[in-house]
Amino acid sequence: MSTKVEKIVEFKISRFDPESKKHYVSTYKVPIRKGTTILEALLYIKDNLDESLSFRHSCRMGICGSCGVNVNGKPMLACYTQVLHLDADSLLIEPLANMPVIKDLVVDIQPFFDAYKKTKTILIKPEEALQKPTEFIQMPAELKKFWDLTLCTKCSICYSACPAAIDERFLGPAALTANYRFVIDSRDEGCPERLKPMEDNIWLCTQCNSCTLFCPKLVSCANSIVEDHSLLVEAGNIPRTVKDVLESVYKYHNPMATHQSKRMDWAEGLNVKTFPEITSADVLFFVCCSAVYDLRNREVARIMASIFNKMGVNYATLGTEEWCCGDHVLRMGEKGMFEELAQHNIGTFTKLKAEKIVTLSPHCYNTFKNDTPYVDEKLNVQHYTQFLAEAIQQGKIKPSKPVKKKVAYHDPCFLGKRNEIYDAPRQILQAISGLELSEMKRTRESSFCCGGGAGRVWTEEALPEKRPCVDRIKEALELGVDTIAVACPFCVTTLEDAVKVLDVENKIAVKDVLELLREAI
Repeated sequence: MSTKVEKIVEFKISRFDPESKKHYVSTYKVPIRKGTTILEALLYIKDNLDESLSFRHSCRMGICGSCGVNVNGKPMLACYTQVLHLDADSLLIEPLANMPVIKDLVVDIQPFFDAYKKTKTILIKPEEALQKPTEFIQMPAELKKFWDLTLCTKCSICYSACPAAIDERFLGPAALTANYRFVIDSRDEGCPERLKPMEDNIWLCTQCNSCTLFCPKLVSCANSIVEDHSLLVEAGNIPRTVKDVLESVYKYHNPMATHQSKRMDWAEGLNVKTFPEITSADVLFFVCCSAVYDLRNREVARIMASIFNKMGVNYATLGTEEWCCGDHVLRMGEKGMFEELAQHNIGTFTKLKAEKIVTLSPHCYNTFKNDTPYVDEKLNVQHYTQFLAEAIQQGKIKPSKPVKKKVAYHDPCFLGKRNEIYDAPRQILQAISGLELSEMKRTRESSFCCGGGAGRVWTEEALPEKRPCVDRIKEALELGVDTIAVACPFCVTTLEDAVKVLDVENKIAVKDVLELLREAI
């Protein structure tokens, strides 16, 4: 490490005194050199400024996983993280979430291990096989399937970042990933037994991707949980609510249990062109099942169509030939049905020749960009916030009317965490005069999920206090805003439900970015 001090960084450390039960913040000025890690800064504080500061550490090499903390809202290993890489003059250091605080930055990680123990992390063999062991040779190709899943150090960062973990029933990403790691090990013969611990709680996962995003070892937890879902679907071990959604998609090609003949009811009076009457357009407007059939979200779809009309965009929709994109179906584990939906949509995309696809939902956007077979088509797709941010920048839309609101923007997980689209929605909001934009405490890649992903928007059965959407609205209320802006129809649905649950409809409103833009133009 260099001996030259590069800068002085302010460390604001969240503290907890177990005797007085008081939470408070201590602030320290720490000299930072090249290579200085968060852990080394904490050790400097303890050795030179405040010996009462408590935190965990052991190996200093990212192996033991004991030094996990939240840094400016992001969970990370203190020994892995260099201060200068964070490019900040002030850092807020807090204990990991979802676990009781023992003292200062030390948390009780027993809830994490209690959940982990519910999954058997040894090979399961029949009794007779154990009595007569035989030689088993596993080829490298076989090992490759699960090797990266063995890298977990049980640091509990995924559990801390997980919105579903606010419900203690949830096993957590690490446990579910370990479960899948043994399922796919060809030496293991305990698949039926391994399904049991997951059956009643894995559906709490929202597929927000926080576990994968923040894992220090880059373990693909979110994908492993999708595979766990698939195992349960194949075995038929799924709740009635999940079965209802999948049956609806099978029967109607959408999860809303509504006939496809009603797919264009949302556009009444707007003169929206549709396939197959139109076979070419500059823009294919992919509307999304929620915006088509949910009466609340229909208005958002109508606003987008009106803006297209106002701009003179040559656009069309797939009409009754638009099937569900399949995102929720895939995350719920029904891969075969997803493939069927995707192949139909791809075939229709080919028939309707369009230069680009604009989606209302981040879920449609994400699956078109990242999921096979859509990704193989190299589709030119934009989320509507990207399209409109560009239009505002180019002067094609001019939000001239002031909108006097205090607004906090909520980052949808499938737009932000999965696709790093953070700026476009904010650029739209910042272009509206009179609108005062505030940032949530948990924002951008650290945003807290609304709880609607992976079908949970339709299958939610958790108690109100255990729902991520309720937690998120409480956070917005603490910020003192009168509006929480979103850019996803499922966020609209879940957050509005939370507003009703908390009985705060007179204090805060949930608005899609498009609704706020309409007020300005």
